[in-house]
Amino acid sequence: MLQSVLKPKGLYTVSFIRFISLTYVNPSTYKERIQRMYNDGIDVNQQTVETNPTERIRRCTFFKDIDLYSYYKKMSPNVQTIGDALHEGCALSNDGPCVGYLPSSTNNKSIEWFSYSQVIAQSEYVGSYLWRKTKLTPMQSKVAIISSNRPEYLFVEQGCYMYGFIVVSLYTTSNAEAILNLLKRTQTDVLVVDNLERIQSCKDELLNNDQIKEIIIMDDEKYDEHSKIRSLSSILKSMKKTDICERPTIDPDSVATYTLTSGTTGESKLAMISHDNFLSSTRGNLIRLENANMKRPLTNRHCSFLPMAHIFERFVILQILQRGTSLVFCPSPDKVVDYLSIVKPTQASVVPRIFNKIYDRIMTDVNKSPIKRFLVQQALREQPPFLPRLVFGKVKKIFGGELKGIITSSAPLKPDVMHFFRIALDIPIIEGYGQTEAGGGGTSTHPTDMTYGTVGTPLPTMEAKLIDVPGTNYRSENNQGEVCFRGPSVFKGYYNDEAKTQETIDKDGWLHTGDVGEWTTNGALRIIDRVKHIFKLSQGKYIAPERLEDVYIRSQWIAQIFVDGISTEETVVAIVIPDEDYIRKHFKSTTNATTLAEWCKDDKLKKIILSDLNQLAEKYNLKSYEKLSNIYLHSELFSQDNGLLTVTLKTRRSNARKHFESILQSLYKVSPNITSKITQK
Repeated sequence: MLQSVLKPKGLYTVSFIRFISLTYVNPSTYKERIQRMYNDGIDVNQQTVETNPTERIRRCTFFKDIDLYSYYKKMSPNVQTIGDALHEGCALSNDGPCVGYLPSSTNNKSIEWFSYSQVIAQSEYVGSYLWRKTKLTPMQSKVAIISSNRPEYLFVEQGCYMYGFIVVSLYTTSNAEAILNLLKRTQTDVLVVDNLERIQSCKDELLNNDQIKEIIIMDDEKYDEHSKIRSLSSILKSMKKTDICERPTIDPDSVATYTLTSGTTGESKLAMISHDNFLSSTRGNLIRLENANMKRPLTNRHCSFLPMAHIFERFVILQILQRGTSLVFCPSPDKVVDYLSIVKPTQASVVPRIFNKIYDRIMTDVNKSPIKRFLVQQALREQPPFLPRLVFGKVKKIFGGELKGIITSSAPLKPDVMHFFRIALDIPIIEGYGQTEAGGGGTSTHPTDMTYGTVGTPLPTMEAKLIDVPGTNYRSENNQGEVCFRGPSVFKGYYNDEAKTQETIDKDGWLHTGDVGEWTTNGALRIIDRVKHIFKLSQGKYIAPERLEDVYIRSQWIAQIFVDGISTEETVVAIVIPDEDYIRKHFKSTTNATTLAEWCKDDKLKKIILSDLNQLAEKYNLKSYEKLSNIYLHSELFSQDNGLLTVTLKTRRSNARKHFESILQSLYKVSPNITSKITQK
């Protein structure tokens, strides 16, 4: 579908557009429409205020005087624990559709639905079974889930929350060693997987592990059933309404889930998030959205394709359940375009890498034609204002054609990409910032703020401050520093790791995020660095490698990049993994190379890629010392298997630095005249 976007019929298109623009009567611009439809009343020129000038603590202007620890409870007061969310949604939707799925046994592309009451019943069956039959203990026992996104995942997860069992969500990309390690670390009682193949490589160890009481398989498939293995379908079929147990009383402050952190600087930690942590975070965001008129029916349908193990997707889904809207699970990200066309979601949670991928493919196609390029440029300028509706119709269809709003998080979205999708989709795009340790929430942008590159203001469950970063120029007096949050969404700590907990949450209850931010002149927060990843070059300049990687990854020649440097040198260098498919189509080797490993040894390819990367540096106004003086082409992608990616697909920087140590040092051993040509501005 992406390749068919924007197909003008001929050269008469430009003349036609000019004619229409003269006859079209005063249409509104994107900014005017959004500010009219989604105005939450914020003064976009003063979005935060200091509530404590001594510590420079800030809150969103709206919530400067509220009690952070009680205000959010005005929304859905009957929801005391996460296990109450489905009942709240059932009441608000009048038992409407909750979870949809596409039957795999037929070619029918229509969605079949579970109502809220049906999902509640399935969840109660699971929770009751685990309590009475498996003898789990509320607020103590742990249930691990390894599965792609599907309705059964929700049944198990909600069943655990209803009856107070702690959910341990593992990523489907986890290997056998990681699975066994996490199950041991958490002392998990029950393991739930979508299919037996998922744990085939460690099945024997699991069956012989006395700690694991039961293994539950979601797929209804034939297998040699061991006494420890049960199928979820057989459990659900065996349960009757009379088997449903009255729910135990669950302390809202008790731990609901252990959630893996990204682990970019070492082993992943297990964040303990309570029911109230998660509920305060989601309700805070719902208050923000509903103040801006972003509620039902605008938010009726969601297509879930980001991993359920990730805090961001669970954050979004918990909001959906509390407001009685519906979702459809997409089992695999590579099927998302097909699913979007069927589900036609009205809301979506999208990470920047998906936006970037779609944007780059569209612009590659657009730049092949002067006519397309002209039309897109004019449409993005809204010259005339109605033009985007004509030009970007097929872009809307990529997302299903009915989107009313998008929330994006996990990484900054580039201004040109944000502007493109704002205009092309003609909807509010909310950019959020948070982390696992903050219950998924922290700040979010106001839809009427048309600036770029910020993550907005604190939610009504958070206050924020910036503190000095030792050894750097980031000072709170300059409105820059490490971002710290305080409020009811701050997590309980790391499981079995008191030392790391005390490093992260100080004695006054402030969560130290590890991210460096700055307050903009309009009071919004911008994320500019990562504390632990900053390094200094010999001339005293500080480098934020992830920020540079966000620029360089835009090159179509590369699939991955790792930017690093040495304190005795004046420039940065990089390990680059080329994009094999792009090279096959666009590069002719001088050495008759046919494999990626062979291409990586070709000096001609290296020069082309380095030149392209430095053109990007010029385009995005990087400083001379931020430009790459040399690169090394590496043929193996960073992955979890080789220890260079985390479960959330972020680079394990300490591992990468150690792995490529000798290569990184060798990259500086180049001719001085080459380096000066590359780095001069």
